[in-house]
Amino acid sequence: MTLLVRRWRKIMQAKEFVTILATMPKKENYQGLYIEDAFVTAIKIDQKGDFVFIAEKNKAPLTIKDLLIALMTNKSRELYYWQDNHKQKIYGIKEKDAKIIL
Repeated sequence: MTLLVRRWRKIMQAKEFVTILATMPKKENYQGLYIEDAFVTAIKIDQKGDFVFIAEKNKAPLTIKDLLIALMTNKSRELYYWQDNHKQKIYGIKEKDAKIIL
């Protein structure tokens, strides 16, 4: 089990997430992006222009390739995830058992 935690003092931006993904060890074949135990299935842009990661039941997981394309084409957006009917700030990520967890 590998545990990698990266945290910022401010809300993470897409360009910072791209940097983390690009510098993560290549020894793992990552299974995807997670909010706790649920696959992230979509990224939506809210009315403020922020990226919001969403985990929806019975939907296909977002691929790492699609994640990178979205992040790289919108580098200045702040990152959030949707949980318990609220938009939550992302300050960092962790990597555990080939999963990237918000």
